Order: sequence, then structure tokens, then C-alpha cells
Amino acid sequence: MIPLAQINKLSTNHSSTTKSHNMDVNAEFGRLIHAAVINKSFRSNLLKNPAGCIDAGYCGESFHFPVEIKNRIKQINARSLEEFSSQIIKLINMPSVPEMAPVFCN
Repeated sequence: MIPLAQINKLSTNHSSTTKSHNMDVNAEFGRLIHAAVINKSFRSNLLKNPAGCIDAGYCGESFHFPVEIKNRIKQINARSLEEFSSQIIKLINMPSVPEMAPVFCN
């Protein structure tokens, strides 16, 4: 049996890791949207092919998204940056599979 103190520690570590992960993803989305705002060609490419545009980067800079997020981004279909941003917000707020999985103790 795992002591409660250890479970709390694991839960806290997972929580802080998740928060750090979410902050990193949010920062990347911020960079992505910023590039789309300042460059019309990038914005157009982002709306046509979000995953391909992210893979190509912007002005020599790469975007670093986890595979699960990139897979979700592939599903986005937007006609405007506002619509794209709205879908990104929904995507960010959607729990990932590890966050949805319950913690089991033996």
C-alpha cells in the first residue's frame, strides 16, 4: 500500500508538472497567434493548414507543441483568426488523456 503522504506528493508533482506543461503550451499558442497577427501570409497558411504551418515555423523560429496538441490542431477548421483563436481556447481547456485518468492505489 502506498502511504497517503506519498500519494499527495505524487499528486502535487503531477499538478505542478501539468501547470508547467499548460504554461508552455499557452506560451507557444501565444507565439503562434502573434505571428499570425503580424504576418498576413503566415495567417493565411495557418488557417489553410495549421499543422503544416506549425511544422514550418515562422521566420526561422520553431513552434514546440506536444504531439497530442498537434493532433488536436489538425482538427481545427477556421475561416478567420478569431475563429481559429476561439477553437484554440477550447482546445487548451480540453483535458488531456493523462489528466482524465484516475489514480489507482494498490
